Amino acid sequence: MKSKMNTKFLVTTALCISIAVVLRSFSIMITAGGVLTMRISFGAIFYVLPGLLFGPLYGAIAGGMVDILGTIVMPMGAYIPVFTLTNILAGFLPAVIWKKIRNIPIENLKKYYVIFFSLLTLVGVFNTIVILTMHNSYLGKMLMLMGKKAQYVGVGLILSGVIGFTLLIINNIINKHNNNNYSYVYNNFFKLVISVGISGVIVSTINTYFILMFTPALAAKGFMILWIPRIVETLIMTIINSYAISVLMYSYSAFEGRVPKKI
Repeated sequence: MKSKMNTKFLVTTALCISIAVVLRSFSIMITAGGVLTMRISFGAIFYVLPGLLFGPLYGAIAGGMVDILGTIVMPMGAYIPVFTLTNILAGFLPAVIWKKIRNIPIENLKKYYVIFFSLLTLVGVFNTIVILTMHNSYLGKMLMLMGKKAQYVGVGLILSGVIGFTLLIINNIINKHNNNNYSYVYNNFFKLVISVGISGVIVSTINTYFILMFTPALAAKGFMILWIPRIVETLIMTIINSYAISVLMYSYSAFEGRVPKKI
């Protein structure tokens, strides 16, 4: 029975890997100095999903294989093995964090969710005001050193907050007027934002160090110049990906005949 289950897990993981590689091929890629510095893609949904469903090992396998196969299918510069390792971590970490927090009451997590995105929005508004009206101040000059990327710490953070609260409102409305099954999506969304978000920030930070290590021209501009826009992109994609993963997890449970009860 265990062998049969493992086979099913591997087949499902292989399917997720295939979908992730295809989605990765349609990525929006941003380069600097001839080096890929940011990849905007929905591929992460499908290499994170196996780890959440079957355990961290499957997430690690999916993350590593997606990077290797994605490089073969659509190479972008030289292959750097260290990024395969960080992609393995990107598939592994969310599952580990998920196992730790999935049984925590949703109301406790929702409070932290609201506080986090409120602070994020306020920081974005403050930075935008500084950029527009106080650019001669010390903080304004610091932000202006980022050039066009200064918008990431202004409009970018505001956008992250707006998306976060929009999904919260939509979730609350649907959950209030829907049956108990939707509560599975509703509850898991917040927990996935934390699991995927913490992992994303860690992996993005590590990748930023490696990008600077391999690109001296970028390193000369400083860590924050590259790290901030990458983190903002990570936050935005975390919100979207977490919702999609939550829906897919419910769909998988329903397909397996294990329709979740209200938590």
